[in-house]
Amino acid sequence: MKTFGKYIYCIMEGGKGENFGKIGLENNEVYTVNHKDISAVVSKITFKEMSPDVDSIITHQKVVESSRNISTTLPVRFGIMFKTDEGVKQLLVKSYNDYKSKISKLHGKEEFGLKVILEKEGMEKVQESIKESSKEIKKMKKEIAKSGEGTSYFLKMKVDESIKNETLKKIDEMTGKIHQELASMVSDSAVLKSDIQEIVLNTAYLIDKGNSSKFIESVEKIKIKYKKDGFIIHQSGPWAPYSFC
Repeated sequence: MKTFGKYIYCIMEGGKGENFGKIGLENNEVYTVNHKDISAVVSKITFKEMSPDVDSIITHQKVVESSRNISTTLPVRFGIMFKTDEGVKQLLVKSYNDYKSKISKLHGKEEFGLKVILEKEGMEKVQESIKESSKEIKKMKKEIAKSGEGTSYFLKMKVDESIKNETLKKIDEMTGKIHQELASMVSDSAVLKSDIQEIVLNTAYLIDKGNSSKFIESVEKIKIKYKKDGFIIHQSGPWAPYSFC
C-alpha cells in the first residue's frame, strides 16, 4: 500500500488559496499551505526517497517559476517533503521570521547565471598569448638554444611549467575582471562551484528587475570583448533566486 506525503517546491509571499493545477511531480495538483502572509507551494507525492532525475528537476523548477510569476518566491532545494499539510504549516510557523526577512531582501529581484567556458582552442589561444608576451619564458627559450642536451631538457620542463602557471594566472585575472565588472552593477553576487574543467568561472547575480536589460547588454559587450581571447560566455535567466536563499 502506497503512503503519500507533501512535497515542497518553494515558499512564496502571500499565496493564500492559490491553486496551480496538475503541474506537480507525478502529475499531482499543486496548491498552497498558508501561514499569515506567506505560503508553501506543495503537492501530494508518494512518500519515498526522491530521485533527482532530469524530468523531476525540470518539474520542480517549472513549479517554482509559476510561483515566481505571482509573487516573490524562495526556492526550496529538491527532495524536501513532509507527511502532512500540518507538518508543512509547522515549518512556516517555525521559520516565519527567516522567510519574511529573505522575502523582503529578494523582493523585486531575480537571478541571472553566467558561465565562462574555455575549451581546448581557447586555452591554446591564452597559452600563445603568454608565450608571446612573457619576458621570463622568452629568456628561458634563449637559454635552451645555447644549452647542451641535458640542460636543455630540464629548461624545457621549466618552460612548460612556467607556461602552465602563467596561463592559469592569466585566466584568473581575466575571469576576475569579468566578474568584477558585472558584480559592480548588481545587488549581490556569488561565485559558484563547477565540476567541469572547461568552466573557468561560474557565477550568479541578483538583479533588480528594472536593471535586467542593462545587465544583459553588459554581458553581450563582454561576450564580444573576450571572444577574441577564446572565452565563450553563456548567460542564463532570469530565475528565482536559487543562489541567494
